[in-house]
Amino acid sequence: MIILIPVIGFAAAILFLRFGIYRLDGNRGGNRGGDGLEFSVVVAARDEERNIAACLESIFAQGIDKSRYEAIVVDDRSSDATPRILREASERYENLRVITVSETPPGLSPKKHAVTLGIAAASRPIVAFTDADCRVPPTWLERVGACFGDGTDLVQGVTSYSCPSGMSRLFWGLQAIDFLSHGVIAGAAISAGLPINSNANNMAFRRRAFAEAGGYEDSRGVVPGDDDQLMQRIWRHGRRRGADSVKFMADPLGAVETSPTETPRALFEQRKRWGAVTVHYGLRQVVLLSAVFAFYVSIALTAVACAAAPRLLPIFASLILVKLAGELALLIPGTRIFGKKNLRKYILPASMLHLPIVLAAVFFGVFGKFTWKGKKTGRNAA
Repeated sequence: MIILIPVIGFAAAILFLRFGIYRLDGNRGGNRGGDGLEFSVVVAARDEERNIAACLESIFAQGIDKSRYEAIVVDDRSSDATPRILREASERYENLRVITVSETPPGLSPKKHAVTLGIAAASRPIVAFTDADCRVPPTWLERVGACFGDGTDLVQGVTSYSCPSGMSRLFWGLQAIDFLSHGVIAGAAISAGLPINSNANNMAFRRRAFAEAGGYEDSRGVVPGDDDQLMQRIWRHGRRRGADSVKFMADPLGAVETSPTETPRALFEQRKRWGAVTVHYGLRQVVLLSAVFAFYVSIALTAVACAAAPRLLPIFASLILVKLAGELALLIPGTRIFGKKNLRKYILPASMLHLPIVLAAVFFGVFGKFTWKGKKTGRNAA
């Protein structure tokens, strides 16, 4: 039966990622090195009056000596109280520098433009990224440094969702397990030797590697996915010199925390941004993700066909079970590795919602527009 083709492709992708989780589980202690490494923490902020003060407080609460790191905040055209808060913070933190962006050059992604300015201003050999709406633990830079062994150019860590006061516990849990699944896949893929997705709110790389890989030059006009594409470029550059240059930090002491989206509509806009970047991935990454997406499409088509041919219902049910089995194969060990076993109860309901959201998000993200910071945009900058 033709339906077996996408099933086999999905199973192969899951087995590949499961192998990566096995390797990740065995190496999650890091290299226990990094003593003496120095860091430039770069944060791009636009209209972040609610978050930037707490973010900076967490950055400057690091356990390593303050002489070993600096923070550079790029104020990207903020129209709220962010500039005032940053001026006050500059008086409080001597290792804080603020760069102000008044406008973005035509044809450039605003976020890439902002972080590129931050990287250019960095004075330390390791650049660490986090976002203005994140809080980093006091052990963050210490644990990041422990992963920078010989040949390592980039370290990707995991980020989890906090539960804001007043938010529905179910809405938070569904977002939290879905968001964690992206971290699980990122860690599995990196450990299996094929980096796919990344997250700039917990990433660090060598400035030298950023320059050697060409920085953001090859994707300067692509709006979303700057972190994914940067990681893949650094990985490809490392492969050419025979190095295992990208590592994943699974240590919970290096995990970053951020807030979930506040409404279902905002959640869908976020997923559209994520879906839009997949067409800009490398060939190997696209092949792996296409195998999963083709399987999802086959489920949707079978569901539609069931309306005309109810005899197909057992096939549809079998496909749903295969999908759930694949997710459990990744998320059960993933929640254990990242210390998030409390999220397991949300796996089943999230799985049911996951399929239509992914299909719609990829379609509208690639062919339509999405909202970012209150502005409608597409995957390519105007």
